[in-house]
Amino acid sequence: MVNLTLEQNLLQKIDNLASQNQIQNSASLTPQVVELKIERLIQITKQRIKAVEFHLNLIENMDFYYYLKIQFSPPSEPEDLLPSKTFIDFSGQNSVDVQIELLENKHNTQREESALVIFIVLNGFFSNLVSLDDCMAKIINIVYNLLKTDRQSYKVRQELENKIPNGKLTAHLQTFHAIDPAGNRDKTGSPFNIAREIRNQLIHDDIDSVVHLLSPLSGFTSDPKLHFYNFFFPPNTPPTSPTTEVITFCKDVFQETVGFIDNCYRLICDDLQQSGVLPV
Repeated sequence: MVNLTLEQNLLQKIDNLASQNQIQNSASLTPQVVELKIERLIQITKQRIKAVEFHLNLIENMDFYYYLKIQFSPPSEPEDLLPSKTFIDFSGQNSVDVQIELLENKHNTQREESALVIFIVLNGFFSNLVSLDDCMAKIINIVYNLLKTDRQSYKVRQELENKIPNGKLTAHLQTFHAIDPAGNRDKTGSPFNIAREIRNQLIHDDIDSVVHLLSPLSGFTSDPKLHFYNFFFPPNTPPTSPTTEVITFCKDVFQETVGFIDNCYRLICDDLQQSGVLPV
């Protein structure tokens, strides 16, 4: 279970400022709404993190061997060789019991259902992951009294640069959301930017446009690997690079995102401590 070490500190600082009447209008919100809005956004952020972690556990417990076998086995293969089975066994983890089973033995049906399950799980993971960025942008908008319409992260960063040119939070946002020398977002920068592009692809296309399967000519192993297409990654990334493997990448981007949020909370806490007023 993820533990955001600075979350409670931030909530306590905001509560203290409210009790001292040190909360002012921010982002077109009244002081009372500012306090409630930030508290709610922090709770939403926690909820999204739990949802991402839940989907990550599903990904880690998915039977990729069976998925690859059903995708490449010929339609003429006897159905008794492709029995209905538990596709994801998530029993007993995090006090939640989940089993996703393929419902029929018919070959084409199982092929479609297994692809659908992977699509649903990955879509849930990346949709909730990217929404964490939206929550943080809204929190930052309020804390630093930025324009209410500046929802995208690069605009938040630009506004922060105007308010506090050398601010630590600005540097932290720039590290997390990589930008090129021209100031444009770098789609092949940090893992989070790659995750955003994968999310966008899942919105507009199917699972086959996001992951590539083991070639049937390569045979099957007891521990097959499913990879994201390498065009999501920096140039010259090999198709079967460890960084493109589904479980490895999802774990890495999850850890990076949680660390980013915790560090943002730490930097906001420091600014509130120094300023003694909200917005900073």
